Amino acid sequence: MLAAAERAKEVRATLELVPNDPPEGAGRLPSERVPTPQERQAIEALSYRMAGLSYDQIAERMGVAVDTVSKLVERNLTRARNTIAEPMRDLENSRLDRVQAAIWPDALKGDPTAVGLFLQISARRARMNGLDAPKQIALSANVRVEMQQALADLRSVVLGEVVSEALDERDDPSDTDD
Repeated sequence: MLAAAERAKEVRATLELVPNDPPEGAGRLPSERVPTPQERQAIEALSYRMAGLSYDQIAERMGVAVDTVSKLVERNLTRARNTIAEPMRDLENSRLDRVQAAIWPDALKGDPTAVGLFLQISARRARMNGLDAPKQIALSANVRVEMQQALADLRSVVLGEVVSEALDERDDPSDTDD
């Protein structure tokens, strides 16, 4: 347990919380501002979690409810993901630019391999940057009618079997109520 606590201290020391906006009149750059008590608590919870402690263990150490720890950790992880996503997207776009530049002369000459690679790069870039339009689903005007008919057919099959079984039981000579 001591190793986990030491690891939590290391993680806490290296973890940088990215604030949404600096306080008015802070006179500091956002990266230099002092975290609020709530931000420090969130950093502490995430540090313990990254060190391998369970939510129950973190809650016990911090003297808060388990659901509070869960919310603190998830909120910080979401903030970290959002903060990291844009620079990673920029880096990946730069890599795609370099590869595209390398194959571009051959693609312009009509080299089928280079054209295929260009199309793959372009498709990857579009997916990564959200450029692809959402897929349109065209529903036939007859879909509702077809579904209603299928339900009616199913109902008649089920009810038909129930009625048929009831008639069979009534006509069964082994069944004597008289």
